[in-house]
Parts: sequence; C-alpha cells; structure tokens
Amino acid sequence: MAIMKTHFFNISFEHKDLMKMLIKMTEYQENMFPQDSRKIANNVKGVSVMDAINPYNEPLDNIYHILSRLNLESNVQDSEFKEINLHNVNKLIDEINDEVDNIVNIKEGIVKEKEENDEAVILLRNLEESKISVDDVKNTKYITCRFGKIPVNEFTKIQYYRDYEFIFKELNRSKQYVWIVYAGLTNSISQIDNAFSSMSFEQITLPDFAHGKIHEAINELTEESIAMEKYINKMDSKLEGVKNKYQEKLLDTFTSLYNLKKLYDHCRYVVDFSQKASIYTFSSYDLKEIETIFKDIDSVKVMELPVNIYENRNITAPILVKNNSFFKPFENILSVALGDTFDPTIFVAIITMVIGAICVGDIGVGALLIVLGFLFTIKKTNNFGGMLKRIGAAILIGGLFYGTVFYQIELYQPLFNLPLHVIHTFLFGFSVWIIAIIVLIIAKKVTRKSIKI
Repeated sequence: MAIMKTHFFNISFEHKDLMKMLIKMTEYQENMFPQDSRKIANNVKGVSVMDAINPYNEPLDNIYHILSRLNLESNVQDSEFKEINLHNVNKLIDEINDEVDNIVNIKEGIVKEKEENDEAVILLRNLEESKISVDDVKNTKYITCRFGKIPVNEFTKIQYYRDYEFIFKELNRSKQYVWIVYAGLTNSISQIDNAFSSMSFEQITLPDFAHGKIHEAINELTEESIAMEKYINKMDSKLEGVKNKYQEKLLDTFTSLYNLKKLYDHCRYVVDFSQKASIYTFSSYDLKEIETIFKDIDSVKVMELPVNIYENRNITAPILVKNNSFFKPFENILSVALGDTFDPTIFVAIITMVIGAICVGDIGVGALLIVLGFLFTIKKTNNFGGMLKRIGAAILIGGLFYGTVFYQIELYQPLFNLPLHVIHTFLFGFSVWIIAIIVLIIAKKVTRKSIKI
C-alpha cells in the first residue's frame, strides 16, 4: 500500500533513434506516462509536433494488396515491435508483384482467348443447327454479316430499329443471351453496327479455319480450349508456388509493419526541436532508473523537471498508486488525489470484506456475488467485477459459519449466531462501514500535503 512519488522527465534524443525510443516507451508503458506534445509545443517558437506522414502506411497498404492477390489472410502474428528496413520491404513488394504480374498477365491472356474459343464453339454449333453455310457467309461481296450475342433484356430493343436496312436470325437463346446473326449492305453496315452496339451486342469472330465441315472446326476449337484449361491450371499452380514461397516472409513483414504503424502513431508524444526530439513523461521511476532504461540508446539525455512545471498548460501529474493485486479492485472506493500521502485502499478492502463476512454471511448470496463478478469480467477485467468476487468470497466464508443459503435454508447447525435479527445485522454492518469510511476520509485530509512548487 503506497502512493508512489511521481517524477517528470524530459528525455531528448536524435531523430535517427525515434523508433527505438517509441519501442522502449511501449515496453515500460505501465510505469511511464508521456504527455501530448501539442501542449508542450503550444505557441513556442522553433518547437513543433512530430506529426509527419506515417512512413509505414504505404508499404503496409501494398502488403495488404499482395496478401489479397495471393488469397492470404492478413493475420497479425504477434504484438512485438521489431525495427524493419523499409528499403528491403519495398524491394520485397516489387519482387513479389513482378512474379505475380507475369503469371497473372499470361493467365488473363489465356483465359480471354479460351472464352473467345468457347463462344465461337457455341456460335458454330448454333450455325450448324441452323443450316447456315459459313463459306457462303464469308464469300458475300455486297453483304456483311455479324455473328454474336445480345443480353436477353436488351434484345427487345431491336424493334426500335425497324427502319434500318438489315435482316437478322435468332440462332439460340440462353438465360442470359440471345445468339444471333445479322446482315446488311456493306456500304451501310457501320450504321447498323452502331444500332446493335447500343443494345450491348458482343461480336464473336469466327476462326479462319471454320469452313467446310463445321463440326471439324468445333472439335479443333474444343481441343484448343482443353489445352488452354490445362495451361490456366498450370498458372494457378505457379501462383500457389509464389504463395508458398513468400507466405512466411510476407506475414512476418506484415506483422512488423502493422505493429510499427501503430507505434509510429505515438509520435503525438514527441516534441520536435528540429535538431533533436524530446518526450516529456511522468513516471514512478527515479532519474537513475530512467537513465538505466535508456542507456542502450546513445543519443538519449535525461533531465528531471519539477512535476508542476507545465500546470499552466493543463499538464498535471498523475497519482501513482501501488497495491497488491488482491486489494487493487478497491482503489476506486476512496481514490487518491494530487497531494495525498495516505492510500486507504487496504483498509477499505479489509473492512468491507470483514463486515461482509460477519454481517451478511450467507452461502447463497456469496456464491451469487462471485458469479456476478465473473460475468462482469468476462469481456474485460475491471475493478467492479473484482470487488464483487472478493466480497462474494468473504460473504460465502461467513456463510459457512452460519450454514444458511439465502437466509431461508439451513444446511446445518450454525457454528455461532449473532444476537441480532438478520435485517438489524445488515443495518449494523452498513453503519459500521459508513463510519469507517468517514474515518478514513478524515485520515486522508489530515495527512494531505500541499504540492511543492
């Protein structure tokens, strides 16, 4: 039980050691309380806040993009801060992107060619079923023919172009497309093409070898598509190889960048003096301890300042209290303030639990409070849940002496009885607790000291 002495330090360092300083501050964050640099630099000539663009944003975004391309999840592996060479990171990003781009470009080209082949096969089958001669169509001199498909929902618009000089034939229809062939005079085909383009017509070019027996052309195109599918699968395997090759390194780099990006955001605590930078922090450590912590950073210089030197800028020293983890949840009942020299936490905890055991003691009530305490701390540890568990345990222990469950069921003969009715016992205990708290408040006021300037 103690109110710890608070110190205020100006820790200066060279810019090159910025990340080392931020990492070190994070390691000791439970005992060091850096102050917002805007309050320090406010209206001071030649002093500014270190609010430069975070250098880890762009490479982290690029790593996110690569992870997405390789179907890797962006999972942070750990919360450790490790310095990283951004030049090497950018080199790794370029290297991976080059490999992936080469594979993807080849794959996309083959996929596009295969889609064209597949559409040509569909069209040739439709022409074969419609008894249209490809050779006759290709050898026309004054008429131009177009083969392709129109989305079903656009096909009805063809009626709006009745005045145009063309003919068309519907070859087949699927859920999405209507496969057609249309023809018009060669000298007016451009106007007709524009009309069909407005209906989202997609032209399909027949391969040069598609003449004579159409089914032979269909077989040839089908064989090509099968070969292309195999090559596409080969490209997928290569992508998987790139993924396996870089996966571990990528996730390590991503984790480092992610953590360093968050760390760099702490630059709001860094004051920039152009030639050097400083962090102003309160701490429970004394000067020698602070110097020992930062001794491995050569450029660091530590200067201790009066704790109230910047009070006019709304920088107030925190009250640092150190209590055993068992008593810690009771700190908020009588919290300490600036100038206090007496921390009543342990007395509050002991008085509360003893009164609970003697005046409230019951097995059922105690167990219920313990359960409620655990429910309050499921998502996050907090003092209220901790108090409920400890008070509940005290009441349960008291209940073992009385042998009662919710004051209705008596499991066995009590080891001893209080001479008061249960309601009177509650009121007596509550009164004693109130008196004890008032005494402790008076003790805090009596022992309170004025703050030294």
